[in-house]
Amino acid sequence: MLDVYKSIYNLEGQPFRLSPDYRFSFGHQTYEDAKSYLKYAVSEGEGIVAITGAPGTGKTTLIASLIAELDLSHVHVGVVTNVQLDSSNLVEMVVDAFSLQVERSDSVSVMNEFKQFLKREHQQGKRVILIVDEAQGLTAELLEELRLFSNFQHNTELLLQIFLVGQEPLMDIIRSPGMEQLHQRLIAAAQLKPLGLKDTVDYILHRLSCVGWKNDPAFTDEVFSLIHKFSAGVPRRINLICHRLFLHAGLKGKHKLVGGDALNVVVELHREGLLTSVSRLALDEYVAGRGIDTD
Repeated sequence: MLDVYKSIYNLEGQPFRLSPDYRFSFGHQTYEDAKSYLKYAVSEGEGIVAITGAPGTGKTTLIASLIAELDLSHVHVGVVTNVQLDSSNLVEMVVDAFSLQVERSDSVSVMNEFKQFLKREHQQGKRVILIVDEAQGLTAELLEELRLFSNFQHNTELLLQIFLVGQEPLMDIIRSPGMEQLHQRLIAAAQLKPLGLKDTVDYILHRLSCVGWKNDPAFTDEVFSLIHKFSAGVPRRINLICHRLFLHAGLKGKHKLVGGDALNVVVELHREGLLTSVSRLALDEYVAGRGIDTD
């Protein structure tokens, strides 16, 4: 694919890639709040933290940004995702998250090795943090096992912190009957929310500024408004629309983007089946009021 960012607009990179990249992190309010909670938890050295948000709101980017700011000579971070876990291999996946070479003859031996690892790290003055991504898919049984992991301690000091990162149903599970002990161990909980119109504009301009944008192409206010409308303020959806908008404009050699350009791109995404149900509904309502045919 033609790299229109560089060849047409002389930008230094691709600001709207769909894969998470913490270098483009935009500090809107709920993002900064969530990051502050994480930093607070790290400083406290105990408890469990829950970070939730709808798909595409920046949870993975947030975690990557946090890890990048930690002093890894004093903090050891391991990351697992729920798709890797079941009740029979939890401890093995946790061990793999920290790249530990242990004897795996049975789960008891693996657990003992993991406890020894935690003690060694503690004696060396290191903090150990386990991040569980996509945690909303964990069973109550697995969440309870994780809570027990967070109880490991040496003398009176806890040896392991756990960050649970997932979609909104995660908190429903944690608050459900029978999960009181896990709920009581939460030291902080934060939710990443979609962006409002102003933050959507600031988000787009922030990512463009990261790659040397100098108002080429220029955007009308209607472009920003339509991007926000059809992305519902979800950063990943904003990136998708903006990326396609740059391709659309670059291939036509356009240096000023208007509302019609944004609408054309959204209609193309609709025809390709790439819009969410919320965005499709918004598009149907928008074009119906203007007599536009999207088929």
